[in-house]
Amino acid sequence: MNDTYRRQVALMIRVMPLVFKIKDFAVHGGTAINLFHRNLPRYSVDIDVTYIPLEDREEDRETSLKNINSHLLVLKTAIEKAVPGIRVKHKPDVWKLQCVKDGTIIKIEVNGTKRGILGDIEKLQLCEKAKDEFGLTCFANIVSWSQLFGGKIAAALSRQHPRDLFDCRGITSDDFNAVKDGFMLCLLGSDKPVIESLQPNPIDQRDALANQFEGMTDEPFNYEDYQNARVNLIEVVNNGFTDDDKDFLISFEDGNPDWSNTY
Repeated sequence: MNDTYRRQVALMIRVMPLVFKIKDFAVHGGTAINLFHRNLPRYSVDIDVTYIPLEDREEDRETSLKNINSHLLVLKTAIEKAVPGIRVKHKPDVWKLQCVKDGTIIKIEVNGTKRGILGDIEKLQLCEKAKDEFGLTCFANIVSWSQLFGGKIAAALSRQHPRDLFDCRGITSDDFNAVKDGFMLCLLGSDKPVIESLQPNPIDQRDALANQFEGMTDEPFNYEDYQNARVNLIEVVNNGFTDDDKDFLISFEDGNPDWSNTY
């Protein structure tokens, strides 16, 4: 596995206990899946965060964003105290911390648009393989599995990045049905029309596979595997909708969502 990625994971594990202390934050994305739910099938090198509280009114969005940045400043100070030699840059306009130590860079990024939790958060410990490989352990508050893996499916359809398709490889109809609510939450929060996510035009991701994925896993995953994973994911998702699901999506796209049946 690539040593650059390995050093990023090691730094991320050192930082995670400090993220865990901020109870308004829950981790989502590839790190939550591969280092906590699964037993390190691949490295993941960033910490993606959901802000848990929901304010009462839409005009309080700015309050939420202000609170997110306040938490990030607290986290920045805590990281700088806990990790000697680290430099942490706060980017308030994108709700992000960039952490640099000895040339190794990781990011901690809060989603400023999709806030709140579907279901309950889970407190999970670092997986056994990561504990053995890095000689460290930590806990993380993780968004619900429905929101976590449903969001991963939505991201895989939208971006078609090899990391996302690797995480969704081999998905079955039962897997999708178990997280459909979380998928719908993330699908409807996208800036793309629904049809573009459900029937995406294939993107050539050979360069991304070579430059942004290779070295993250010891498991075989070539470009043919990537393409097969994409075809399977699109098929599973599109076959997983009931008539009520389809009617709801049409009403949502028409700007008059009918919440009465299912959602």
